[in-house]
Amino acid sequence: MDEKLSVMELLKRAAKLLFSNISLAFLLLLCSLPLFCFLILFELSLQTTISLTYQFLSQELDLGCYFFLQDHKDLSENDLIPWLIQTSLLYFFPYTLIDLVTTTVIVAASSVAYTSEEEEPLGMVCLVQRSAKICQNRLVGCLITSLYVLLLSTSVFFGFFSDSVNYLFIASLSRDYESFHSKAAILFHAVVFLIHGTIFIVLAVKFGKWSAVWNMGLVVSVLEEEEGEDGKGGIYGTNALSLSYWYGRGHEKRDLLMMLMFLVFAIATRMPCLYSGCSFSSSGNGVLYTGLYVGLICVGNVVKWVACVVSYYDCRARVLEKKDDVEIGSKAKGFAT
Repeated sequence: MDEKLSVMELLKRAAKLLFSNISLAFLLLLCSLPLFCFLILFELSLQTTISLTYQFLSQELDLGCYFFLQDHKDLSENDLIPWLIQTSLLYFFPYTLIDLVTTTVIVAASSVAYTSEEEEPLGMVCLVQRSAKICQNRLVGCLITSLYVLLLSTSVFFGFFSDSVNYLFIASLSRDYESFHSKAAILFHAVVFLIHGTIFIVLAVKFGKWSAVWNMGLVVSVLEEEEGEDGKGGIYGTNALSLSYWYGRGHEKRDLLMMLMFLVFAIATRMPCLYSGCSFSSSGNGVLYTGLYVGLICVGNVVKWVACVVSYYDCRARVLEKKDDVEIGSKAKGFAT
């Protein structure tokens, strides 16, 4: 308790927990299987939507001199809107629900294994029974918390999208001037790029910080017990997010770094398929490559939530220790007076 755990320490403890308990690792990968299967379908739809959106915006904003399109063809709103609707529906209903159930099971099972006082690793049957007991009491609360997280995260993504579109729109307008290559035009374009780039970076940093609070809020919804409810009640919604913010005070930089690491990992694994257009491949290799990186994302998702559980118990123990110190100090002061 003397030193705060670093990101590497959290990841080491998460990896140690997984490798030291084969039953836990097998259970977490097994419960991630439905998410893995669905993500292949979702990622193929997302790849197509991003590619069509990229082509449509480049076509409408006349950005051909900035971006080189592969297999360019004229697109209309009727080509893009159905894919936008399909991908949005897949994200807001099936994906959110499957991800919520998967997250709840991962957090519950990791908590059971991490807090077990037995010397030998827990067996599969015992692990499943204890995890199921936690999940059945907290699933509704986790659903409420996840709806708050979904609303907040969607607002941030809309900010990213608006900033990107505004920059592309301004860049397209600057091409209409004959003096586009003049010093004044170049300076104007540099200032616009600097402003929108700064906004994008600020949003990315804020998203990383908020993601840490949101993830901790989901962990709180699964593991935290409300006083006076004999373990049957839980903390969820705004209460869970407020408590997660309280637990995370003093660990903001560490949590931000960890969230950015997993965010960069998720983006980096997607980029090769987005660049090569896996969803447009007719040979079946696109589905194979998509399945490979979806598998990496699911493994990273497991490690992330196990690390969040370790971080939760570390932060909670420190907060309770400080609380006890304050109570002892106030009592000692009362006796002295």
